[in-house]
Amino acid sequence: MKKYGRLFAFIMSIVCIISFAGCDVSVLTDNVSSSSSVKASNGLNIHMIDIGQGDSILLECDESYMLIDAGENDKGGVVVDYLKKHNISKLDYALITHPHSDHYGGFKTVFESVEPKNVVMTEAMNTTRTWEKLIDYMDSKKYNVIFPKTNDTINLGSSKLTMYVPKVTDSLNNCSIVVRAEYNGMSALFAGDAEKSEEKDILNAGFDVSANVLKMGHHGSSTSTGNNFLAAVNPEIALISCGKNNDYGHPHKETVAKLNKNNIPMFRTDVYGSIVVNLNNNTISLTTDNGHSEKITIGANQKNNVSNSSSKSSSKSSSKSSSSKSSSGKKTGKYVGNKNTHVFHSADCASVGKMSDSNKVYFKSYDEAIGQGYTPAKDCNP
Repeated sequence: MKKYGRLFAFIMSIVCIISFAGCDVSVLTDNVSSSSSVKASNGLNIHMIDIGQGDSILLECDESYMLIDAGENDKGGVVVDYLKKHNISKLDYALITHPHSDHYGGFKTVFESVEPKNVVMTEAMNTTRTWEKLIDYMDSKKYNVIFPKTNDTINLGSSKLTMYVPKVTDSLNNCSIVVRAEYNGMSALFAGDAEKSEEKDILNAGFDVSANVLKMGHHGSSTSTGNNFLAAVNPEIALISCGKNNDYGHPHKETVAKLNKNNIPMFRTDVYGSIVVNLNNNTISLTTDNGHSEKITIGANQKNNVSNSSSKSSSKSSSKSSSSKSSSGKKTGKYVGNKNTHVFHSADCASVGKMSDSNKVYFKSYDEAIGQGYTPAKDCNP
């Protein structure tokens, strides 16, 4: 705990420097790149790593990397394996959204293999042994630790990350740092575990949440993603990180219904495995572990114009209807799900004939089945 005290004192001195200088985070850190010095090449890549019930998201732009959260304590190895698989041996930034173990638990294991140049974190603390071990380890390594403030920015390659940082409260979920990443007129929002009360504060603060991609708050819980917040973000797609058959029932049916009502496709790690989204040239390209892929072209009039949300909605609707999708055949077929197993098949799959009629539920589209929480069958790969 003496080490913890030294680290806290060191961090608070940084906070004071930032407050006094009134500068962006990027000015005070050893930033490896900036939007003015790096030529954009492959866009902004968002890796939502499948670590079960928790969060771990890798942002990649021009060979610069930020890891947002690292899952539970026993999932650090999964994150390390993912980084090594993608030949990532450095992290320019590691961001801890808030001190809940399914977000920070794996970081010590990650840091032991892939060290960060900078650690970004909230002032909220925890008293668990896992948290204290992480703090002790960071202290021993003398990492550059940053406590950002709302609207501080970080340059990650040619992308810009802007942060909303709430006041510390007893509700750790609502201490989540929310990050908005921008690249060449496109954007993504990462909501941590922020619940509706923090979402309300974000909107009241005038923080720009408009985004083409939304990483849903709190694993798709009904306590997050309020109607006003979702309308302000107005995303083309939603990402949810959650464990298969998790004890919390994430994502909650209320959240799934809300996304369906707003015609927002949902992609979940419990269904698709790890998911990679690329933002580049007004196009969202998505690939998943189980071979699913999509491309959505953003309408010419829709470049995150928050001042005209109605025109954005209209543009979004038209761009979706004309988007090219490698799985277009799946989107027009008929599918049959099993109420007991929550698995769905192509209508012509042999397994459908073995189901009792009382267990059958019919879907008009692949997305409808996914949206209702059903998993694609492995035997027919619908």
